[in-house]
Formats: sequence, structure tokens, C-alpha cells
Amino acid sequence: MEVCCRGCMPCCSRLWNWIWPEFHYPNMTRPAEIPTISGDIRAPSPKKKPTQLYAALFDFEARSEEELTIKEGDKLSVIEKRGEYVLAKKLTGSMESGLVPATYVAILQDEFANHKWYYGNINRLKAEKLLLASQNKDGSFLVRISESHSDEYTISARNDGKVFHFRIQRSSIGAYFVSDKISFATLGELIRYYQNNSRSLGVPLDEPCAQQRR
Repeated sequence: MEVCCRGCMPCCSRLWNWIWPEFHYPNMTRPAEIPTISGDIRAPSPKKKPTQLYAALFDFEARSEEELTIKEGDKLSVIEKRGEYVLAKKLTGSMESGLVPATYVAILQDEFANHKWYYGNINRLKAEKLLLASQNKDGSFLVRISESHSDEYTISARNDGKVFHFRIQRSSIGAYFVSDKISFATLGELIRYYQNNSRSLGVPLDEPCAQQRR
């Protein structure tokens, strides 16, 4: 009826609109902002990516409260650059932060790809198949890239004829950890710790997975 009336007597459009008000669908586009309880609007904060890992090239003795004393080999997270200096945070020990000369630090790349226990981008099922193969025994393990977080890793370890998986997370300053009670500057340091402290993980990490990668 509505279509017929509107078509035959368009001059009565105000009457038809009163009888059959037009319906406007709400905008279903998801807003870029999230309303808070207080009523103001705030954009959702993006997930922070771990910062790049650095190492101290030389010893440096702090000369003021703003500077940071470092020793050669210290693992650091560089927060920001400030002219000829960088604001750095120690990843071990005191976890202090402060300014150090930019020429005293350099980017440190993990060399875990050279380790026999590193299997890269394989999934959970593949890891279990490899570890349960006849060439391996309890205590065999491997490290793989996390399926859900590409910047994190997973330890897959065999014990009592089963395979257990432990997520290795990254902190906001780039440190590696399984338990938030202890963290490590590099992935290699984390693996060495749990190889020597199997009770902390609950399963032994005796030997890298012996099955060849395919």
C-alpha cells in the first residue's frame, strides 16, 4: 500500500512520511575510539613491540645521576636516542636506566639460529611428531617460533613419552621469560638456564631434538 500511495500521490509525501516514517539503519562501522566510564574518548593503545637488544662495547663510569654505569658485555635495551647519548636500561642485575654514550653500545643479534635446538617456523603437531620419533628419548627438546605470536617462541620438550609446550614471552624491554619471576637478555641464556635448572621448568632439557629438519 505504501508504494502505491507514494507513487499515485507524490504531492502528499509529508502525509506518507508521517504514516510510514523512513527508517535509517544505524552506522555499524566500528569506531576507532573506545568510550571510557568517565565519558571521554580514548583511542585504543596498540600492542607494544619489544625494543631492540643492545650490548655494551666498553666500560663506562657514570659521572652524574643521569648517566648509567655499564660494563663491557652488559645487555641493554635502548629506550631513545638523545644527541650523542642513548637512554638505556639494563636487562640484568640492577635493571637501572640512564644515559650512556651512543658509541659505547651496539645492536646485539641473537645467534640462536645456529643452535641445534632451534627449529624455526614449525607448528605444534610437527614438533610433537619430531620429538616422539624413535631417534629421540625423554629429555629431547626443540625451540620453535610461536604460532600465535611471531615475535615469541615455544619450547617443546619430551618427558614420560609425552610432549610438553612452554611459551617464551617477550617483555616490553625485549627480555625473554617463561615465568615472570625471572627473565633473560637472550634466548640462548634462557635455554641454558633451564638446561641447568630442570625443576624450574618441570621437565628436563637434556639434548636437542635428533630428528633431521624437513
